[in-house]
Amino acid sequence: MARLVELVVGGTSEPWQSLGVETTNESFALSNVKIRCNGGPPGLHGWTIALDGSDVQISQGTIDGIATSFVVNENDLPMRSAIGNTAVVLLDHVVVNTSDIERTSLAIEDACGASVRRVRDAGNGVTQAFHRLENTIIEVVSGPHISSGSAKLWGIAISIEDLHGLAAELGDLASPPKPAVQKGRFISTIRSAAGVGVPLAMMTPHLSQR
Repeated sequence: MARLVELVVGGTSEPWQSLGVETTNESFALSNVKIRCNGGPPGLHGWTIALDGSDVQISQGTIDGIATSFVVNENDLPMRSAIGNTAVVLLDHVVVNTSDIERTSLAIEDACGASVRRVRDAGNGVTQAFHRLENTIIEVVSGPHISSGSAKLWGIAISIEDLHGLAAELGDLASPPKPAVQKGRFISTIRSAAGVGVPLAMMTPHLSQR
């Protein structure tokens, strides 16, 4: 099964340090995914996907316009990470925006072998499709608010152990936790004032993640 290895984020690691994330050489871990800050403009600039198979070649390419590095899945030991004193349990999902959800989902399936697990009508013309990788979910979103020709990485959601405690600790940098779409879970978002340069949501873990 394909695995998300790395996400490339614009800006520097300094705003993440202000949230309580320990960084090294402009990089840090969110659970078992490496986050690399490239000093560029805000946003998610690309990702690295590990694939199973002895015939996999390290290569550079795209998945429906998303800059992608492909590497061999070597089953590295999980990384450990935290925000302040709160452990990051999982990089819950990565959001991909697209003007054509079928095209993008087919591209993800072709590149990663991850078929669509579920499609959800989110209302107001917005549709979500979900692909499961070994260590995260790719959430593909399409709607009238998205007009770009190719798909684009948009945001990150992470599961953390103590959402309410961390949100209180971060104060105005985080929204108050509220019920998430997934029953029994709560969600808080990091506000733009934090300067991390990418939409970032924090969630309580799913029961299967505890």
